[in-house]
Amino acid sequence: MLRQILLAVVVCFCFILPAFSAGPEDQLAGAVKVALGKSFDNDWSGLDKIPGIKWAPLPPTSLTNCLPDGGCFTRQGTATFEDRTLLVIASGARSIVTNLYFRGKGAPIGADTVLAALKRAGFSQELARCPVKGTPGGTNWYRLKSASTMPGVFAIQSSCNGQPCEGFQLTLGEDLPKLQAKQLSMYSEQCSGAADTRAAVATSSPQEAVAQALAAAIGSPVSDWGAIANVVPGAKWFGAKPQKSELTYKLDPNPYSMSGNVALAQRQFSVMASGTPTQPKTLYFDEGGLHPRGEDVLGLLRRQGFDVKLARCGPVYTESTNNWYAVTSAKTKPVMLLQSIRVDGKQLQDGYAIRFDNTLPKRDPRDRDPGVNGCK
Repeated sequence: MLRQILLAVVVCFCFILPAFSAGPEDQLAGAVKVALGKSFDNDWSGLDKIPGIKWAPLPPTSLTNCLPDGGCFTRQGTATFEDRTLLVIASGARSIVTNLYFRGKGAPIGADTVLAALKRAGFSQELARCPVKGTPGGTNWYRLKSASTMPGVFAIQSSCNGQPCEGFQLTLGEDLPKLQAKQLSMYSEQCSGAADTRAAVATSSPQEAVAQALAAAIGSPVSDWGAIANVVPGAKWFGAKPQKSELTYKLDPNPYSMSGNVALAQRQFSVMASGTPTQPKTLYFDEGGLHPRGEDVLGLLRRQGFDVKLARCGPVYTESTNNWYAVTSAKTKPVMLLQSIRVDGKQLQDGYAIRFDNTLPKRDPRDRDPGVNGCK
């Protein structure tokens, strides 16, 4: 009798055990849930609380060149989820973590399997970015939400340049991570319809988009403030009328201004127009992030038919340049264009100002004329 009872218990246990056995997909989903938890400390030491991952000792590694996601610090780890071992890299700023990357070399866990595990963990999933049909794009991005966590974005990569591979990226926060310039035409953020209807995020590179925006602004009539809404295609302006301010922006003498923002091939810029009570005089573009070296926006303007000649160089700084150019063409009124470039390691940050009245600002005693003291 005792033997029969023990056998029955063993049989029951064997049937019950699978319900409690968490596969690698559920352990990955559990790690995501902890990282997005409302009580999770997203500093570098907080990573040690994520289950299943063994991290390299602190402090995080400071990178000579920041990653495309903007992270300049990393910490490496190894995740052991059931029978899978994944390389894990966390990236972020000096004091906070913003992204977690998981990469495995063994048998894939499977996109559908992971999505099902995330659903079991309580997450709703919205496909927010997807490949454009006919391109080598192999990643899907999902916005994750649940009642017990903060929002996040989870990416699943199933193809690397057309070859099978598997990787996952968790971004803390609801904003989609930036795409690299070469990826803009490969992905769409209109994923609810059929694959054939997916429009690319951008069909031009960021520097081409910046040059196109400058060209459009230079060629736009700006006789009054009502026209400013059409000067920068796609810009969102804060308010419909200029406001007077006692504070000056970049030593701008104009007392009235309007501000807004615009995304140019996913590159974020703040925009501001300043002028008199009746007319805009100057338009500013200031980049919010950084981008790699190697761009030539002025060269692209020249290819569009503009004559761009150096008119004045600003003071000599080791980490920035501020040069004015006279810009003319057969179809537009002449303007003065400022190009400001701030250097941060191997990355740059751009700023531009267009003076529609074709005048230069008051001269700084340290300004240089073309050909003088390295002004070229």
